[in-house]
Amino acid sequence: MGEGEESELRDLRLGQVVKLGHVAAVIVGLLDGTRDAEALLHDAQIALGEELNPLGLVELLQALDRRALLDTPRARMVVAQGLVRADIAALQRLARRVRPLRTKLSPEARADMRPPRLAPESRFSCASCNRCCSETHLLGPVTRAERDVILEGFNALPDPAGGADPSNFLPLPTGDGRELYVLRPRDGFCSYLGRDGLCRVHKELGVEKKPAVCRMFPYRLTHTPDGWDAGLSLTCPTVGGGRGGDPRPEAQDKLDALPIFESLLREAPPSLAFGEGVHGDWAVYRAWETKAVRLLQDDDRDPAELWIEAIQELTRTVSDLTLEQPGAETTTELQAVSDTATEEAVDEEFVPELGLGDCPLAPVEAADVFAKDVALWSELLIGLEAADPESLRHLRSGATRLRVEIGARPEAAPVLAELARLLVREEETLSMSGEVTARIDAVAPDWGVQRRFLTQALMDKRLLDYGTVARGTALLTLLLAALRLPEAPGDEMRLMVGDAAYLAHHQQLADIVDSRAAVRTSAEDPSFHAALLGVRYAE
Repeated sequence: MGEGEESELRDLRLGQVVKLGHVAAVIVGLLDGTRDAEALLHDAQIALGEELNPLGLVELLQALDRRALLDTPRARMVVAQGLVRADIAALQRLARRVRPLRTKLSPEARADMRPPRLAPESRFSCASCNRCCSETHLLGPVTRAERDVILEGFNALPDPAGGADPSNFLPLPTGDGRELYVLRPRDGFCSYLGRDGLCRVHKELGVEKKPAVCRMFPYRLTHTPDGWDAGLSLTCPTVGGGRGGDPRPEAQDKLDALPIFESLLREAPPSLAFGEGVHGDWAVYRAWETKAVRLLQDDDRDPAELWIEAIQELTRTVSDLTLEQPGAETTTELQAVSDTATEEAVDEEFVPELGLGDCPLAPVEAADVFAKDVALWSELLIGLEAADPESLRHLRSGATRLRVEIGARPEAAPVLAELARLLVREEETLSMSGEVTARIDAVAPDWGVQRRFLTQALMDKRLLDYGTVARGTALLTLLLAALRLPEAPGDEMRLMVGDAAYLAHHQQLADIVDSRAAVRTSAEDPSFHAALLGVRYAE
């Protein structure tokens, strides 16, 4: 539909709308099943009256394939999933929601330079492992101004050695007019990572020329109504392992350089939704979060049991708030969005309303439905994802295995298939070298890792990215449960803490969790979380 730069592709079977632009629209119009890639390139150049970069054509075709828009066996499988067809329409509506954390920082936020709060026992010192320079991370976003500074800087050098190549930056669609990019990975690492393991931008142009996202990592700063909070990304191995020095001085340095990092900073709202139709002010949330973090510091107790106690406290908070606002609006945010949704990309006769399905009320059944849905959606997102599909594969495997632990439907076919894979893997592992086995044992999550995952997610304000705080706890619980699964020796599909930290920030996954009927009806119930974690729970 549309013409020129306003062209878009509407896929009514999957409920997708893809903005194309003029060149992409011409190429898509030629995809009629009669041309190979060479003929497609030739005919597109004639139609456009200009030469095309073959790599650009390949990237467009790959992007269409990731979104299941080419006629391939994988796309036909995706379309055959009725749940997927229905829920993509719900995701389209959810994606239009404006999140309160994206607002521009107020003058008061700029002036507030008190030391930021960090989670207890936070540790970090850069070990130059280059993990943050790998494609495991999104390698962005990089602004147009930052991109131009780097390209101009290398252009001015006598020997730029590829540093001035614009193809080092891939455009990142935003839909809001901003020009953002991600750094192109080559052989799994950022294009600007030298063979000596050092950043070429830092080494040859100076640290001030590095993109803000690179200079900020692994710190994540959020301005709240009562000061600044700093989370640390557990995708950094030293943070995940609890190694390194005191990060507070460096966190303060980031805060002192506020203007540089403003595009990466967030501001927490003065009030927020705790449960379905239940709202409270920031002080209520801070009180709950502080108690939860304090609970998780008990080294002698299982973090899962402590987390359930934190969920119980959240349930009491929701109940107290409900009593304070008996006339509160009960229409959920998702329903409100649905009421105002237009016909965009939705064939109403083909796509069931909201696409949420039925939700069993029994906590164990709800936990099983949630794990099944996450496994299914992980499979779909692997095809759509620009960064780190491995974490999504590990989540799919973990969510499938969780269904065995939950025990609601252990006879389900995907569960049996996953168990068979693990049994084969265990047999193969018997012949593995001692060195590989030791490496696997060394990264097995322990109680300390689980505590760090939960406390850093709280300090990072992950729960504020969901329709309600309770919905956010559901994903943290599922990720914690996957981290705690019995270890299968040599299992390359095991969810690790770096995967969990990445997935906790995954925006599409947040929208998926928000749209789950099992989550919306059960997230405030501690027994639902206990069922996911396999922890005993007494009312």
